[in-house]
Amino acid sequence: MKRAVERSNDRPSRIDVGADFKHDGFAADAGWDVVELRGTFTVSGLSLTNDAIGDRAAFLDFTLYRHDELVGTISCSTHPIPHGESGRADCFSGDDYTAFDAVAVADTF
Repeated sequence: MKRAVERSNDRPSRIDVGADFKHDGFAADAGWDVVELRGTFTVSGLSLTNDAIGDRAAFLDFTLYRHDELVGTISCSTHPIPHGESGRADCFSGDDYTAFDAVAVADTF
């Protein structure tokens, strides 16, 4: 069962920009955004709450698509967050910012 859950977390699942979502024991608050920073993609305002037991750091990849074609990837991570508490994610991308029409999230590894 655990392996099936981990495989599921590794596959990108579509989410709406700015909407709250849950992934791998973390709950993201609504209000985050995908923006341009110095010519590349980034995620701003991503706050994650640790719903799992114990301190955990989040490692998430956001994939960006235009007409089902991959146009960019953003990696986000947090410091370890205690159970029930929230933390802000730091995000970066080396991909040039361009128009996109869909976003998906998955575990980084």
